[in-house]
Amino acid sequence: MFVNLLLIFVICFIITIIYFRRPKDIPPGPFPWPVVGNLKLLKKLCRELGGQHKAFTELSKMYGSNVIRLYLGNSYVNIVSGYEAVQQILRNEEFDGRPWTEFAKIRNMGLKKGITMTDGPEWKEMRGWLIRCLKSLGFGHEAMTSKIIDELKIILDKLKSHGDKAVCMRPIIAPAVINVIWSIAVGKRIDEEARLQYFLNLMEKRAKAFDIAGGMLSIFPWIRHFAPKLSGYELLITLNEELKELLMKSIEEHKKNYVEGKEVDLIDMFLAEMYHGKGPEAGFTEDQLLMILIDLFIAGLQTTAITLDFLFLHMTVYQDIQTKLHHELDSVIDGYRFPQLSDRAMLPFTEAIMSESQRLRLVVPIIGPRRVLQETYLDGYRILKNTCILININSIHMDPKNFDDPECFKPERFLKDGIYIPNKKLIFFGGGHRRCPGEIVAKSATFLLFAGIMKRYKLLPLPGCNLPDTDPLPGLTISPKPYEVLLVERST
Repeated sequence: MFVNLLLIFVICFIITIIYFRRPKDIPPGPFPWPVVGNLKLLKKLCRELGGQHKAFTELSKMYGSNVIRLYLGNSYVNIVSGYEAVQQILRNEEFDGRPWTEFAKIRNMGLKKGITMTDGPEWKEMRGWLIRCLKSLGFGHEAMTSKIIDELKIILDKLKSHGDKAVCMRPIIAPAVINVIWSIAVGKRIDEEARLQYFLNLMEKRAKAFDIAGGMLSIFPWIRHFAPKLSGYELLITLNEELKELLMKSIEEHKKNYVEGKEVDLIDMFLAEMYHGKGPEAGFTEDQLLMILIDLFIAGLQTTAITLDFLFLHMTVYQDIQTKLHHELDSVIDGYRFPQLSDRAMLPFTEAIMSESQRLRLVVPIIGPRRVLQETYLDGYRILKNTCILININSIHMDPKNFDDPECFKPERFLKDGIYIPNKKLIFFGGGHRRCPGEIVAKSATFLLFAGIMKRYKLLPLPGCNLPDTDPLPGLTISPKPYEVLLVERST
């Protein structure tokens, strides 16, 4: 017993000496304890403040620095806050890498493929190819708008069938968002509604089980052998197996029916590159195609649907703002006409509402992780090669120096003399080479679905109940707490 205590004392003493004798140009941070590092402190702050993004902001204030250093288990990460420091990361290539953590390995089925969890020359090749293909397949053009309006019609039919009953919005909205992407990528919608809802449920569990650093799986990889369910390992494996089965079915169908020169969707265009273009030696392999589709599926399934869910939540809570929104929509969109992207410039208050809702409740408040490709300096601190970096976008959006009364929902902050004025300090889709390639479809779907539903319906809180809670549920992505609304069809 005495020997064990002595050993613990010696270890703590050595760590203390190392900690306090660290170089002056290393970012500051709390004292790391053996084995667990700063995990206990981080979990305590997350619990007290309501999420990892708020904990990181608080730690940044505590140490008076936009760059802080945290130990998660035996590895460390640098947390970066503040507009200037974040912009330096987004704009410079030395921060474009991705750490190959245990979470990343499992999420990617052990394959360093795709565009989300990889880096290097092959990643650049695939990302460039994907952006060119999405543009040629109609992202940002009439073909994409038409697909979104088709999904809007399906949503409106579902809402009408609910009558006067209370409604949860997200399960109705989410299939529309993924089907827009899916019809362009795979050539058709996912008609199996039950299976799509099953994927949605899996993704919600995944979001709650992990944080942006990968959760316990990345910090203590061995835990999957002893607690596969508790660690989230079992959930990731289930999601992988289900996604692979769905996607390989589509890939095999396309391979069977492929005709050179008649490519109509993303899979066809990849097969053309694989068979007749740069080929497997440039990275165009079946594994690569599978991971690109998984990246699109995971990205499309969550963020835009939750963004819309927050928008409808805010309209339910802020009835005065909803009334102004209806007035603007009615002044621009006549009768039963569906909104078009060309309407957007004439709807400044609608635009302001969307910006404010995302500023206040950005679905991914921490982006990354990034891997530093070479030793560099950031905000005066030396950042070592291969260091992991997490980017705290929430710290920018909630900084009173950037946005007055940041905790308040005030769409008018983006209006001047009735004109929408974008704020450069809003960061919704990252930046630089890792800027979200689906930005165009996300923006378009958010506008068309939000305006289309709000034009037809008034959202009311349930009679006799408190207003829905606008504080989010923390996780890999934040999301609204479950809420229901009453929909009243508007006369147009």
